[in-house]
Amino acid sequence: MAFSIQSIELFVREMPPDRMPFTVGSNLSAKKRRPRAVFIVRLQLSDGKSVVTGRSGDRPSFGWLDKRTVRTPDQKLTDLIALVQKARDIYLDEGSKFSSAFQLWYDCHEKITAFAKETDHESLSASYASALFERAVIDAVCRAGQVSFFHAVGNEVLGIRPGLVHEELQDLDIATILPGRQRNRFAIRHTVGFADPLTDQDLEKRIGDGEPETLAEYIKTDGLRFFKVKISGNPVEDIARLEKIWQVVQKQARQPAITLDGNEAYKDIDEFDHFVSEMESQLTGLFQHTLFIEQPLTRALTHDPGTEATIRKISTRKPLVIDEADGFVDAFKQAFSIGYSGTSHKNCKGVFKSILNRALTFRFLETTGRESFLSGEDLSNMSIVPLHQDFDTLSVLDISHCERNGHHYAYGMSHLTEVEKSEIEKHHQDLYRKENNEWFLNIQDGEVECSSVFGPGFGGATMPDWESLTPLDEWKG
Repeated sequence: MAFSIQSIELFVREMPPDRMPFTVGSNLSAKKRRPRAVFIVRLQLSDGKSVVTGRSGDRPSFGWLDKRTVRTPDQKLTDLIALVQKARDIYLDEGSKFSSAFQLWYDCHEKITAFAKETDHESLSASYASALFERAVIDAVCRAGQVSFFHAVGNEVLGIRPGLVHEELQDLDIATILPGRQRNRFAIRHTVGFADPLTDQDLEKRIGDGEPETLAEYIKTDGLRFFKVKISGNPVEDIARLEKIWQVVQKQARQPAITLDGNEAYKDIDEFDHFVSEMESQLTGLFQHTLFIEQPLTRALTHDPGTEATIRKISTRKPLVIDEADGFVDAFKQAFSIGYSGTSHKNCKGVFKSILNRALTFRFLETTGRESFLSGEDLSNMSIVPLHQDFDTLSVLDISHCERNGHHYAYGMSHLTEVEKSEIEKHHQDLYRKENNEWFLNIQDGEVECSSVFGPGFGGATMPDWESLTPLDEWKG
């Protein structure tokens, strides 16, 4: 079927002030890593018979995308917006006529990546800009065919050709790597930021909005079992913090599972090796319950072949996963060759890329005998569009637990309009619950159920309240 992109509009959803602060690393002073906003895309697609709307969205987390210190936060945001606008132009040009959403993504991603390199952007920023429009196209193509994303991936609707990106996947039928049925329940992996209060003793003053405020309270209220703990890059401070967290978790949670996230905190691989050894010897219980360690080293050091011997040694004790280092299509393949076991899935890094990375896990096992995996991450996913689309992707990737609690740094769905909340009430009472006149993620026994986001389209039928959004060109930042 021939398609044509008619228009692409960029909007901003303003977010209310954070309910509680979030910090990464040992510096607890406030850091501007992203504005209180979500970018929203509205794309109009014609199939020759009718015009349908595709949408996507993401927080512009410039401080995560680009951690170089040579630019100020304001410069990083300005640069990211310019890159996103360039990506829109590329999609409009390349998408004037196309038949395959996958081929369009491939062609546009190459051009966006080339432009980003020429203008001194990080590869991760290029992936972000590309993925914004990739998802809107996927949504629109699924809506044009009145099919779900799960159906579209497995039935040639999106035209996925794995061998176009990875030669070793040339003969792969993408349907063969999909789960037999769409996963509709996910365990929530609760992020514990470096400054998050663990018990009442850590609270200087209560927020008092009726929602949990400490790790212990969240475990009790939501029945949490999975936890993602931020580490700072200082082995002594990290061990001390982890010991306190483990005391709370092992007392409160049933069969707890932990993942650690370095966010590139360790700049010396020997120091990271020392940290892993100290954790294993000093915190044996926590170490045994740790599933993997995510992005411990800087993205440059991650892909340094000189680290291979140490990475392989550490990986025999605990699997290592890349995240910020997964900024280009071959990143997972490169990291696996060095000794890493997994990569994170985030919609903001690319949906097709994650599907191909899942395919690579099957091929790696066949060719090397080594197991590998994808993890579900992204604290920044907020309702409606980013959260719903990410759950839809997780169902295709068959990931059972995911980092999914950016909402606890806000007050439920207070960022949504009354029009959007009425849509939640009408269509998504499996995923949300109403309490104190506000909607919240409906976490029961540590899990959410989200079948309602799997209808025709990508991430279900619910649209943003377009009239409430600010055009990006008019946004002051």
